[in-house]
Amino acid sequence: MKFMNKAFIPLIGASLGTLLVSISADASGMAFDGAGNLFFGTGTDSIFKLTPDGKRSTFASGLAPQHLAFDRSGNLFVSDGDSHSIVKLTPDGKKSTFATGIKYPVDLTFDDKSNLFVLDKGTNSIFRFTPDGKQSTFASGLTDPVDLAIDRSGNLFVSASNGTIFNFTPDGTKTTFFSKMGWPNAMAIDGAGNLFVGDMDNHLILKFTPDGEKSAFVTEINPSDLVCDPLGNLLTPEGESDRIFEYAPDGTKSTFPKGATSPDKQWEYRWPLGKSPGILKAGTTQAVLDLSKDLKVDLPFASEAMVVWAPDSKRFAFNYRAGSRHYTTALFQLRNNKWVPLRSPETHDTSKPLERAIAAQLRELGLPRKPDPQNLSDVTSVRELREWVGPDTAILYCSSAEEVRPKKESGERNKVGADFLLTLKFDAEGNWKIVKTREIPSEPH
Repeated sequence: MKFMNKAFIPLIGASLGTLLVSISADASGMAFDGAGNLFFGTGTDSIFKLTPDGKRSTFASGLAPQHLAFDRSGNLFVSDGDSHSIVKLTPDGKKSTFATGIKYPVDLTFDDKSNLFVLDKGTNSIFRFTPDGKQSTFASGLTDPVDLAIDRSGNLFVSASNGTIFNFTPDGTKTTFFSKMGWPNAMAIDGAGNLFVGDMDNHLILKFTPDGEKSAFVTEINPSDLVCDPLGNLLTPEGESDRIFEYAPDGTKSTFPKGATSPDKQWEYRWPLGKSPGILKAGTTQAVLDLSKDLKVDLPFASEAMVVWAPDSKRFAFNYRAGSRHYTTALFQLRNNKWVPLRSPETHDTSKPLERAIAAQLRELGLPRKPDPQNLSDVTSVRELREWVGPDTAILYCSSAEEVRPKKESGERNKVGADFLLTLKFDAEGNWKIVKTREIPSEPH
């Protein structure tokens, strides 16, 4: 996928670098919006949104996304293989059909005039759509085309499976840009006009400068897709590694998003779709902690999990969804180079300090002095560690119950609730205590 938006916005702020989610290497298309959010397909029926602070959510479903592209207004266009159409999604997720009757829509990209170019492998053609949806054939008779990329001058690059890259000027004039490549399956152009081409046969990414100078930018890699972010970094899902790698303009490699590794760069969190979450030694496939072993992790909600690292990399919190409505967190500490679980904030025992603090606040809202589990739908339905304010101090967010069942089955439920920020203080052994409780306005869940 290509990044054509001219809004250059940083992706991960320094203060947000400890948040992360993993992305499957099955991603079939990637695109950045103007706010620095990464959208990607998964090879299933969904499109996910990854915010600059590392939170992932489902943006749209019910599609067979091949490739993605944003227009200048922030609308996401998706080539949908099942419906043979181009689907338009507004920033708030409203779906409509932009174009139909495309035999096999694959890649798509916008020029700086907001014209949409769509590669149709079914007819070996490229169609151009004006902003108002008027369709024309830009090029036809292509030999097994694979991918598209467009520069800011409107020159369209088309790769073909025979190892050739063609260039089309804005008026449609065709020339051969480069030949004798392996399989150029993915392309992207950065803000400086450099063209990157992934070659799956030769396991590398080539870089072409605007004047045509060629070099091997990355080697020993199996790039299944390419995208450039607003800062000129190149991102690619690499082979079977279940990671997205990011390459700075100078070639420096890191895992995306920035919080994928601990601050000391020794550890890495990963949750491949459909598999177990875990902590690995950074830069390797060696797992050192299986997060699903002792946790009731619900795999369908894997996309909503994240790790929040302590600044000294000696502790982390794993915020995850354990059920359809139940969000919680688990705490871990490094001891003798091994990650061990700490006492969990997940408890409904009102004799515990955390529950006492919450129960005291709930009583002010009219709940019973001793909450009855049979009467409450859930004492606290959401818990997540929001941030570390130091190596041994963390802010935990908790939400209270939303419904109270009446003692008799007849009658309506009473809706109550409150949200809290709790400051947790850890000692050297990892024991924590609440040192501050603050009620905050309720948040939507």
